[in-house]
Amino acid sequence: MFRKITLLTCSVLLMTSGLVRGQQQPLVEKYLLSGNFSQGEKDLQAHLKQNPQDDQARFGLGTLQFMQSLDHLSKSWYRYGINSSTRNAILPFFRLPVPANPNPEPIDYESVRNVLKEMLKDLEKADKTLAEIESKNVKLPLHLFAIHFDINGNGKKDKAEDLNVFLDEIFDLKRIPNHCRPVTVIAFDYADAIWLRGYTHVLRSMLEFALAYDAKPLWDVSAHRLFPNVKFKYEFMKEEFDKLKREGGGFRFDGNSILDIVASIHNLNFKLQEPERIKRIHGHLKKVVELSREMWTSLSEETDNDREWIPNSRQTTVVSQFRSTNQTLTVWQEILDEVDEILDGRTLLPFWRGESKDRGFNVKRFITEPRDFDVILFIHGSGAMPFVERGDVSSPEKWRQFQEVFNGDLFGFAIWFN
Repeated sequence: MFRKITLLTCSVLLMTSGLVRGQQQPLVEKYLLSGNFSQGEKDLQAHLKQNPQDDQARFGLGTLQFMQSLDHLSKSWYRYGINSSTRNAILPFFRLPVPANPNPEPIDYESVRNVLKEMLKDLEKADKTLAEIESKNVKLPLHLFAIHFDINGNGKKDKAEDLNVFLDEIFDLKRIPNHCRPVTVIAFDYADAIWLRGYTHVLRSMLEFALAYDAKPLWDVSAHRLFPNVKFKYEFMKEEFDKLKREGGGFRFDGNSILDIVASIHNLNFKLQEPERIKRIHGHLKKVVELSREMWTSLSEETDNDREWIPNSRQTTVVSQFRSTNQTLTVWQEILDEVDEILDGRTLLPFWRGESKDRGFNVKRFITEPRDFDVILFIHGSGAMPFVERGDVSSPEKWRQFQEVFNGDLFGFAIWFN
């Protein structure tokens, strides 16, 4: 039975992919499928100068620029030989599934900062392009899972370099069998352009946070866990690392590892380096809420059911296990209202220490009045006290009810539906 369902699914996807082949292929797709992002950007920009009303090409350019941010990041991590174990890192920027590099270049702390700065600029560029789309009837049908990144620069197509692999790290795509994905066409529309803009702001807020603080002390004691060719500050650490490589490479959990972990925890105390970056986070998060409202308004007006990426309650998608209903959409608007209140400081997050019900954490002040950030003391509670105050606190019971509506997976819904 499962085999028959799988074959039926593939047949449907093959038929829908034929719809794109019967139409004119979007200008951007050949660049996305080949991984030639730089040339694609130049050609699409030249096309738009001659055809400024072509919003499909503009949508394609913005999509390409977003993909280019991932392309630049993955190429940089390949260049420096990032370890696959870093997929468990806190920041998603260090979790990309990048192929192993047998000859990585040396890397230092400033090199990492420059990589993150480049990604920030790429995302800003993509958002600017997408914001210029005017037609609400724009469509961009793409073979999404066939998009390719030539990460190692050898000009060959390796399945490990497909967007398919990246998306599996972020979203649950088990609904589409692997062998069906290359023929799957998603007809991205105006609401999806807004969705993608929202994601640029989510990622930019995280990048701004990472760049605002001086993490070099942490880097000096832990970088060798991320990259195999680091420039060590401490000679004794280099000696130990070189010995491990001579003995066959890899990491072993021993006394030195424990000391490195302790030193890393000790250095989770970040000095504020660029306060303006923290302040910009507030604007990004407010924009995410604004764009989410705009996206759902646009979705609610859709009357078709054309190979949807994100569906309204009357549409379907072969991509995600999530489904929109009138109830989930109503509750999502309530969640956005609550998030707005929290970002504006009118409602406080529940403080995680003590018994007081009216003591809460002011998110707006934390973002707009930045200071040094000691992660351990913050988690303890004492480090959060400058931003803890009495007032209206967001109810944990309300959030439990929100969770129930989304079958206990509100976080997964938020990641997918933005």
